[in-house]
Amino acid sequence: MSEKKPEELRSEDLVSVWNAPDEASGVAVADFLRSQGIEATAAPVQIAWFGGVQTLHHGYWGKVEVMAHDAERARALVGDFLRATPEEPGPEEKGEPAS
Repeated sequence: MSEKKPEELRSEDLVSVWNAPDEASGVAVADFLRSQGIEATAAPVQIAWFGGVQTLHHGYWGKVEVMAHDAERARALVGDFLRATPEEPGPEEKGEPAS
């Protein structure tokens, strides 16, 4: 594994691209963005030992954050991801024999 030299590293702000209603959604969207080549993280707004207090205060579980230079593309991909409709499973996926 090659590590980047200090001069190749850059400092850049993380930008919120989506407010996740729950942890599962936040992690799913962050994983989707990573699968599209965008470094992303699901960052909770929770405070340790205070359960859902911050979720109630903010109205969401956490934020999906990306590097500033990827923000526009990430927002477009998140919109596509959220508008997508799951496909109905085929007979093989349901465990039914094919006709």
